[in-house]
Amino acid sequence: MRLGRLFGIEINVHVSWIFVFALVAWALSNPLGPLRLAAESTTERVTLGIAGSLLFFASVLAHELAHSLLARARGIPVRGITLFVFGGVSQFEREAADAPGEAWISGIGPLTSLVLGAAFLGISQLPLPQPLVVLCAYLGAANIALAIFNILPAYPLDGGRVLHAIVWRTTGNRRRATAIASNVGGAIAWVMIAGGIADALLYDFAGGLWVTFIGWFLLQAGNAERSGAAVSEALAGHTAVELAAPVELHVPADASGRRALDLMRQTDTAVMPVMLGDRIIGVLELDTLAAYPPEDLETTPATALMRRPEAMVVVPVSTSAGDALKLLLSKRTSVLGLVEPGGDLVGLFTSESAMRWLAGATHR
Repeated sequence: MRLGRLFGIEINVHVSWIFVFALVAWALSNPLGPLRLAAESTTERVTLGIAGSLLFFASVLAHELAHSLLARARGIPVRGITLFVFGGVSQFEREAADAPGEAWISGIGPLTSLVLGAAFLGISQLPLPQPLVVLCAYLGAANIALAIFNILPAYPLDGGRVLHAIVWRTTGNRRRATAIASNVGGAIAWVMIAGGIADALLYDFAGGLWVTFIGWFLLQAGNAERSGAAVSEALAGHTAVELAAPVELHVPADASGRRALDLMRQTDTAVMPVMLGDRIIGVLELDTLAAYPPEDLETTPATALMRRPEAMVVVPVSTSAGDALKLLLSKRTSVLGLVEPGGDLVGLFTSESAMRWLAGATHR
């Protein structure tokens, strides 16, 4: 869900954030919650709870904005920021080009949280109404805790990325740095999972379960980062056209929808170009054909069911394979059209063709 833009950066919230926002507001407004405001009226407690939740997530947003603004200042395009159940994430178009850049971009987030924490603690020392003093003290402690958690050397937390940058700078090998940072992060994640399970069984079930869940999330995220780094390395130096779907496997322009569906099922192909002679005039998708009434496919031409070039996301043939794959995922489309400088559609880049190329690359 899109909230708007700040400093030209799109701000979104995942549906899970709404649940956590409500949970934090409820906890802060609870008379037995962390603010301990049993003496206040229900209206005051609810108001403080909502305000506290808003300020906490504003702090998380400030943390992510610090990452994004510094990345943009260093020439890295920023797609946006998404707030979700575990806080937030900044989405960059590409990674930092050098280790110092990665270290600064990663470290600025926890530093921002520390500054916010100190600011809230300072405000709590002012002669303010007691409920506001308690709320500011809580927000100060929460921001400092956020900074400490994020600086843990668990990839892909900020601390894990700083560790990655240090190893990268020391060894000069980015892939080795990723492997080391991922292994350290995995070890920390397993410790959290084991500790969380023990805590849940012996002391605090809810708290232990939450720690276990966070450990599991870090483990999965670290594995995803490692896989993503391996993919980026494999794609380095290659263009999108090298990974394009082979035009030899195509649907003739005079084929019926039924013939096209049979051909795609026989070849286990989800996306296939429609060709008139040696020219691509559109693309057919298996899901579209399979959802069409079977009795109508016999008499419906494939050209009536295809997606035409003007309805496709297109990129130049010179686009790097890595950028094409990122665009494919960010646009949530099954295919990118590859066009020559004159505008002619000459190839199709699909997730299927990219995965097949990557599978072959790993065995070469």
